[in-house]
Amino acid sequence: MVGRTLSHHLKHGKLTFLGKPLYNSLIAMELGYVRWKDRNKYFGPTSLVDEKLTAIVKTFERPETVTRLLESIKRFYPNMRVIVVDDSREPLELEGVKRIVLPYDSGVSAGRQAALEAVETSYVLLLDDDFVFYGETDLEPAMRAMEANEAIDIMGGTVVNLPSFKSADYRKAGLHPTSGESVLPEGALLGGFPVYDKVANFYIARTQRLKLVGWDARIKRLDHADFFSRAKGVLRTVYNEGFKVLHAQTPFNKVYMEKRRDVAMDRLVIMAKYYKKRELKRFFGLLKIL
Repeated sequence: MVGRTLSHHLKHGKLTFLGKPLYNSLIAMELGYVRWKDRNKYFGPTSLVDEKLTAIVKTFERPETVTRLLESIKRFYPNMRVIVVDDSREPLELEGVKRIVLPYDSGVSAGRQAALEAVETSYVLLLDDDFVFYGETDLEPAMRAMEANEAIDIMGGTVVNLPSFKSADYRKAGLHPTSGESVLPEGALLGGFPVYDKVANFYIARTQRLKLVGWDARIKRLDHADFFSRAKGVLRTVYNEGFKVLHAQTPFNKVYMEKRRDVAMDRLVIMAKYYKKRELKRFFGLLKIL
């Protein structure tokens, strides 16, 4: 309780003047150490990744983080195709990637859908703009596993959150109520990987299969549970624990965080899509873990 209160004051209260430099310094040190540790590691070029995979990134008001992500991608996979969708007030000028500019604050779902429609390869790699590739972001083994197992539609990886180096467990992740039944029971093995109903927003997917679900542009922020709720009964999703990416969030970016917390309209859309009056109590409980 004390730790949670202190964390709140460091991020949002009178101690922000301490929290911001401390947090940024810690993240910089951790990323610096990881980069030093991986100094001799290099994955590309690889024809499987270069010819069949496109990374898609939706970014909003975080020029430093998306630049950091792109630099980390180019370090390990210099020839990989990348599509960046930007709905910031002043979109970045980027080289070496396909850039799609949308109207200000179009939202995550509209951005990801625009990126998906522009993909020309067999596979898509979904990324958040605050991810960082490192020595364990090895795409080729995951790609080979999907090539060998045509039944796998989505292969989710592990998002390693900084500064704690911990990851969320999605085995009990909440979904909205739908009539969809899992194609395979959760926990079953497919190609040697456990089946999940929901994984992190870090995954490789078959492009044409992903288009069967897509994203609902009406939902700007709370897209994660909505996507996997609709994917249930349609796509086969597995989890690959050894396929990893770093996650360095930006809790002190005021513009970004204010928009991220602006979810009132999303909640109304989700309520209308999934919930009846008797289910509203469950809905508001689910919001706490989205």
